[in-house]
Amino acid sequence: MTKRSFKPTHLELRHKTYFALLVVPKDVRHIVGKSKFFETTGTGDLKIAQSLATLKVIKWKAEIAAARTRTSDPDINSAIELQRMLKTSPAHLVQDVIEEETSRIENAVNSLTAETFNVIATGKRKLLNSFIDEWVKNEQRRGLAEKTIAQMKSDVEVLISFLPTSNLLVFEHTNLWIKHVTKTANLSPASVTRIIGSCRNFFKHLKLIGEVAEDAKEAFIVPKESKLSKKRNSKAQNKTESWLPFTAGEVERIYSEAIVRKDWTLGQLILIGAYTGARIEEICSLKKEHTNLEERSVKITDSKTEAGVRIIPIHQTLLPVIEELMTTSDEYIISNLTKSKFDDRSNAIGKRFGRMKTKLGYSSRHVIHSIRKTFTTQLENAGVNENVTADIIGHEKPRMTYGLYSGGTNLEVKREAISKVSYDFKNP
Repeated sequence: MTKRSFKPTHLELRHKTYFALLVVPKDVRHIVGKSKFFETTGTGDLKIAQSLATLKVIKWKAEIAAARTRTSDPDINSAIELQRMLKTSPAHLVQDVIEEETSRIENAVNSLTAETFNVIATGKRKLLNSFIDEWVKNEQRRGLAEKTIAQMKSDVEVLISFLPTSNLLVFEHTNLWIKHVTKTANLSPASVTRIIGSCRNFFKHLKLIGEVAEDAKEAFIVPKESKLSKKRNSKAQNKTESWLPFTAGEVERIYSEAIVRKDWTLGQLILIGAYTGARIEEICSLKKEHTNLEERSVKITDSKTEAGVRIIPIHQTLLPVIEELMTTSDEYIISNLTKSKFDDRSNAIGKRFGRMKTKLGYSSRHVIHSIRKTFTTQLENAGVNENVTADIIGHEKPRMTYGLYSGGTNLEVKREAISKVSYDFKNP
């Protein structure tokens, strides 16, 4: 198929001199600042004027494309349009414009920006945002939660707004980038670690599809000043502190406060968590069909780990609550929970718990997960075998033999262990 020839019709003869002319589309006139481009070719020779007009029109069309802001960078927009025009216009003429613009950007801005413009305009590199959709689909196939994928995508979009092409993804540049973002956005060490992790994942994808060399050095490393450590004797500047368990009395107090506020749903959540040790997401996704009143147990099917899929005996004190919920709730044991855009039923009620415990004077180290720690602490203090506790709360077995070969603790052994958990809940 032959390429379409470029026939400039953008000429106007005035006083024996040809002028190049291009009308600016109405949708970008307010950005470009004019209704048309109009510039003399300096000659009355039609053939010479046509050649000169061709170069001018190519450049103007790139400027119009930039004004349509497909990205926030006008130079990149121009590069995208020039790369497209390489396929539709005389290549040697477009190449002349690319070289001229590359030189202009290098002198006016810097060589790094000029290099980025050139590799996009000449088709040597694609914009990184063109790889995001396939990367996201790959993460979905891996089974990552939509909420996690959305956060990773948001992190990577921060990256490519600064470093738009793969040739820029070297430690020299990415290190400066993350330090700049950390300072300007006042990011916490945890946020920096998360962002670096997301970008490292995307970088790995670029290697897999061949956009980045397979043996390329790791470009994303958490700066020393943002590194986190859980070790007490660590020399890292930022030491993370784990969540603290509530005492049994504190769980009773928090439950009473929920009832005083007439937040029955939150009260139910606290009770179920206190007697099962289940995670908030597991409780909120627990359905009636997974509740067996005959054998007095619930089955956790929606867990973040394989070990988390388990059967938990219903504590004798909790049984009347579950029986009532089975007759009054919808398909879920805890009904009337609002879903987030990721179908997460625990988000809103978790925030309600957070606001309530803060007003009661508890610190950021006390969260709803702390109730799970209270439950586990009671089992430990009651002398329950660690392997049994792991089967109840949904953790991997701490020892290889049981972890690899055991079929798991039976229901009655787990029931005996859970019977040792006790509270003194009172409705105010």
